[in-house]
Amino acid sequence: MSYQRADFAVLRDTTYGIGFHWTTATMPREGEPKPFDEAVAAFDVGAFVEQAVEAGAGHVLFTSTHSRHWLCCPNPEVDRIVGGHTCERDLIGDLADGLAAADIRLIVYYNHNLYKHSPDTEWKQAVGFEPLDAPRVLDNWCKVIGWMGERYGPRIAAWWFDGGYHLDELPDTPWPRLTAAAKAGHPGRLVCYNPGIERHTLYTQCQDYWAGEVCRLNYIPRGKLTPSGLPWYAFVSWHGDSRKGGCGAWVMGEENRALDWDKPSAQSVATFLRRFQAVGGTATFNVFCYQDGSVLDTDLATLREVKRLARP
Repeated sequence: MSYQRADFAVLRDTTYGIGFHWTTATMPREGEPKPFDEAVAAFDVGAFVEQAVEAGAGHVLFTSTHSRHWLCCPNPEVDRIVGGHTCERDLIGDLADGLAAADIRLIVYYNHNLYKHSPDTEWKQAVGFEPLDAPRVLDNWCKVIGWMGERYGPRIAAWWFDGGYHLDELPDTPWPRLTAAAKAGHPGRLVCYNPGIERHTLYTQCQDYWAGEVCRLNYIPRGKLTPSGLPWYAFVSWHGDSRKGGCGAWVMGEENRALDWDKPSAQSVATFLRRFQAVGGTATFNVFCYQDGSVLDTDLATLREVKRLARP
């Protein structure tokens, strides 16, 4: 039986969204960062949602885990694998509820950390990646993601899975099983697997939209669907960083917080969005935020103007 894609209108109809790499590496505006579990406990969801509304976001993409596999929420499956990699507060659930009250949908970003250069050695060993036990790794992936899907149900509108290329490197990757786990609790939830920056490699038909990692506002989508046949979507960083090989800067980490980031042109952002809308797509703009969840002032200023241009 062929895969039936979920309806991309769930995201397309939000007009546009904003994304946040809020991670274990995210820094405060000044001073030393809180330990991650303390930062999760202190996160002001109400103020965060107010910023999303001010920015005109119809959806928000938020990281559940990134360079270190430490979830900002409970998960007994992760606790079973290794201790100390979850939080008592359910920040994902609190964000989902707060955003829903403002009619904003939630996309959850997840990075499995299944790659050689991941700094989280403890997780890689515990999950079965070092040394490699692929069936164990994939079984654990499905249990972790499936538990979250069941817990949050329709409160998670979509997953954005990073590192699709790493999953594809595992022997006999069971893509239909992974996607079924990702849709646990809500069959209409959208799923994508990131193939890399502006790449269209299609690892499986069992996904619903292009991950669209883009690092430049002059990218032009062509055709009603991507070259791999998926609906157009972009998760774009407008903070270029030549030190990172042009792939953009995504996290307000130690190397970024002291820099004077240029205020991007609202018109260029709106033009980028219109290109994707013209082919039935939409976009999420990754913006810098600090450990308390407050957005970089220049980013928020741009988004206020984008809201005026994109939501007349």
